[in-house]
Amino acid sequence: MAYAVQLREILAQELPMRQADVISWYLKRCEKAFFAFCTEALSCLSNDAIHRAVPQAIEACYAWVGARYELLCDMQHGLGLEEASDGFFLRCQTQFTSAMSQDKLEILPKYFAHGMSQIQNASQCDAECIQVAAQLRVLGFSMLVQGIVTTTATNILEAAVKQETRGQREHTLNHAALPAMRAFLQEQLIPSLIGLLDARPKGFHLLDRTINQEVWDLSASHIQDESSQSSLTQESLYMRLEYRLSLAIGHARLAQLFDIVGVYPQSRGALSDLMVWLDISNERVYIAEAFSTTVRARLLHPGVNTHAILVYYVNIVYCLRLVDTSGVILSKVLPPVQRYLRTRSDIIPAVVNTLLGDDDAFELLRMELASASSITAYNAHLRDEEEAQSRPEYWTDPTWSPRPVEAGPEYSQMRSRDVIDLLVSIFDDHNGFIQALEHHTAQQLVRTKKYDTSRAQRNNEIFKRRFGAHSLHNCDVMLADIASSQDSDHQFHTASSQSLVSEVCQNMHPMVISRQFWPDIDTKSFTLPRSFAEALDTYADHYAEVQRKRKIKWLPFLGTVDVDIEMDDGRWIHASVPPLEAAVAELVAGLAVPADTEESNALSYSDMHNAEHVSDYGSVPDSRAKSMPRIVTADNVAAALAVDRQKAVEALRFWASYKILQELAPPAIGSFAITEHTT
Repeated sequence: MAYAVQLREILAQELPMRQADVISWYLKRCEKAFFAFCTEALSCLSNDAIHRAVPQAIEACYAWVGARYELLCDMQHGLGLEEASDGFFLRCQTQFTSAMSQDKLEILPKYFAHGMSQIQNASQCDAECIQVAAQLRVLGFSMLVQGIVTTTATNILEAAVKQETRGQREHTLNHAALPAMRAFLQEQLIPSLIGLLDARPKGFHLLDRTINQEVWDLSASHIQDESSQSSLTQESLYMRLEYRLSLAIGHARLAQLFDIVGVYPQSRGALSDLMVWLDISNERVYIAEAFSTTVRARLLHPGVNTHAILVYYVNIVYCLRLVDTSGVILSKVLPPVQRYLRTRSDIIPAVVNTLLGDDDAFELLRMELASASSITAYNAHLRDEEEAQSRPEYWTDPTWSPRPVEAGPEYSQMRSRDVIDLLVSIFDDHNGFIQALEHHTAQQLVRTKKYDTSRAQRNNEIFKRRFGAHSLHNCDVMLADIASSQDSDHQFHTASSQSLVSEVCQNMHPMVISRQFWPDIDTKSFTLPRSFAEALDTYADHYAEVQRKRKIKWLPFLGTVDVDIEMDDGRWIHASVPPLEAAVAELVAGLAVPADTEESNALSYSDMHNAEHVSDYGSVPDSRAKSMPRIVTADNVAAALAVDRQKAVEALRFWASYKILQELAPPAIGSFAITEHTT
């Protein structure tokens, strides 16, 4: 300070007319000297010593400018040359920028990335990093600091998003990542960044006023009130980073979209992240193309069965309609899946089982099918876009919007049809679907108990509204046959209660069908056990008396039999089985042969019923076989029941699963031992 005062007095006394020239000469000398100094100071910057070299180099340049700037301010005080100091500072900023070559500039982002990395761990920026940022702003790198801070903060957000979404995968993607990441942005990242940008360099207070406060582009904030500069900066920075955050979460969720759709509806939280991203970016075509590529690679190939593809097909409709209400994405993603499903040979029965079966994976679909009665005629007409456009409502609808230019060729169908229609629309011709529907209805009715057809009737009415009342005429006849069978069964049991009939007759509830209206079903027969055959003959005689000119032909492979079996060790086995398995259980007692005998011929039913029985479904071993295992062979069963050997083996293995029989090795022989006792 004393040197500056002395220099000013000498200049005032000795060179009264040359003050401006002396100041100009001094500034030029400083300008040249500063460029050389910066070049030497910044030469130590390298990737090997980035964390130590950057603060030292920037501090040295900042101290050089600060010392001469304050000296110049003291020298020109009272000479009326205050504007010279501002020119000196601007020229120093220019020289510093020139000395900072491209390779040196590439080091700064790495340094700030390390200094700001602690923010992700709920900590503030490194104090040394904050000081370097303030000094760089003094040296004319305000815009550079802005870019580095934005980029580094974006990288921090992207890393946090990856960590957050990776954790969500383990929790079935049920929670949205955006709320937690917004809280991190508001509560940790933004305060740390504002503290970094508001910091003042230490050592030279006269340089504080040289920092450009209008660092951030405030045009993006759309703020109309007269807020303070600090709040404007914070708001603008937050909006920029929130946009970057939404993009990062959107791209992370897009990479998970195949898994997100697969676990729907447990993934609604992840879908909400995609909805926010789509509202901001409007990148529907990009999402559709990326998702279609993933679907083709992971779903549409022979390694995935038709059932799994249909499960995913339904989830695609639900998810994409939730994410994109315009229907653009769905119109591009779904048609390729439909075209592929048409190539599957089992697609028709698979779709029918999807709509009418009991698979838990289609619970949402069945709920929609149950509520399908609310479909209005107007919505049904919307299936055809040309017909919809011919209606007066089309021209007076205030919510009408033009077809999006990026929509797929089947956009109108994707918009107007519900999930059921989109599933049925896989078929070009509905006749094949209706035939499969008739087959499924027949199989469902054959397995029904207590003549309960309420579910089949409900489904039949729903599909009649979709395909027309006459299209399901055969299903109407099948349902009528069940109702008629219930009436006949009631009459039979009313009449049999007044006479002595067998226990099998009392528990028998036959189903009589109109053969020409039912689809092809198994009409093969086998030799029934005597008690079964007598009960069926009794019912047939009663039916012939009530329904004259009609005759019953029994289909023994169809239906179910409730079986109770008691074993010697006290086990009770209850099962509802097909008639063939029930017949095998009845036959086992008569075909059981001691292991040490050579008897292997099939016994007749008369021989079987001469054996000692506990009930129709169990047996007590005779005195010869109490101490040795009894053997049942598939050849004996096949010959006794007049069925092929493979069916006999399958029936015997069915009872082996209940530990009533034990298959003997090797399995090809088809021999089974009765296990009256289990260990």
